[in-house]
Amino acid sequence: MEPPVLHVGDWIRISGMPCIVADLYSVESRSSFGIGVVVYNPDKPTSHDFDWDGEKFHLPKRPDFGGYAERSYPSFARELKEKYGRKPRRRNR
Repeated sequence: MEPPVLHVGDWIRISGMPCIVADLYSVESRSSFGIGVVVYNPDKPTSHDFDWDGEKFHLPKRPDFGGYAERSYPSFARELKEKYGRKPRRRNR
């Protein structure tokens, strides 16, 4: 089964985690790297390749654990943190 049509900036879920599509690879590159790059983990925004297994999106196992999305995809990292990050606790006075 083909993956759903995606665009940069779309929201998807991978293993229950909210992810924002930060980049899409060309069709020629997909067999080696996956479909593209997502930004996930609002507490420490991380960029990672993602792929489609015929039924769902997943993060392929790689020797590295992803990149620092705040450097490589700052606007997507900020959007993820704003939407899903921990809210500061209010202090009782």
